Amino acid sequence: MERNKLKLVWIAQGYLDAEIKKNYLSSYGIESISYEESLGTLYGLTNTPLGEVEIFVKPSDFEKAQVLLREIAIHEEENG
Repeated sequence: MERNKLKLVWIAQGYLDAEIKKNYLSSYGIESISYEESLGTLYGLTNTPLGEVEIFVKPSDFEKAQVLLREIAIHEEENG
């Protein structure tokens, strides 16, 4: 997948959060890629702009991915 042909669907807070979200999407058959600043990974940053990880999906999967990621975000908020 080429990043310039994809749509940004989510901004995760750190590498681990991004991997959880990507695996969740993958379990529903949605392929995704992530892009992050290397300094965020190097220093373990999560709650700063350098720690943000962008998750991209194909335009055809965008709406479904948004719904799924909103569901997981609601679940995370409810269960702290």
